[in-house]
Amino acid sequence: MARSKKPRQPTEHCELEVLEGSMLVIDPSSGKTGKGGYAEFNGGVFIECGFIPFKEHKVALKRFQNLRNYLMKNFNAEYDVIGLELLKGRGRGYSVPIVLKQAISVFAACTNWNKVYMVSPMTWQAIAKRLGGWIKRDDIDAVYMGYAAIALAAGYSSKWKREAQEAFLKELVEEYNWKLDWSEYD
Repeated sequence: MARSKKPRQPTEHCELEVLEGSMLVIDPSSGKTGKGGYAEFNGGVFIECGFIPFKEHKVALKRFQNLRNYLMKNFNAEYDVIGLELLKGRGRGYSVPIVLKQAISVFAACTNWNKVYMVSPMTWQAIAKRLGGWIKRDDIDAVYMGYAAIALAAGYSSKWKREAQEAFLKELVEEYNWKLDWSEYD
């Protein structure tokens, strides 16, 4: 029997919570090649960002145990939404290692949240490029993933003409006073 519908993405209907509640956004890492990044938002306003350090260990499960301990100690607040990257198995010219998918599960399992908002890398990176100021770094990636989640929750559409996208994003930058200059973070 053929499926008549596309599979549903794991994002819950939580646009209101993204726009008005507290949100923790995580740029995942398996701990093998880098640190994870996080960003916190409240009511669409960027609060802070930083790195999630990993104690090095060659066994992935031990790295995940270290990650769990760090998350439970440092991220014990309850968030309305956790924002995560929607990583599918394969994409245009890339494939996602299974260990990174496992790491996302650890991030989600070890933080307190009520709803999940997932955004694909292609989507949030396209929005990041339209916003400007984006530099490739785990903590800044988490910030721009959060900006993308807020833009999408506010009604942004990739089907709009570029000028309309940029005008919409400019309004959000002004409304939420989003930070786009990261020179002090170098």
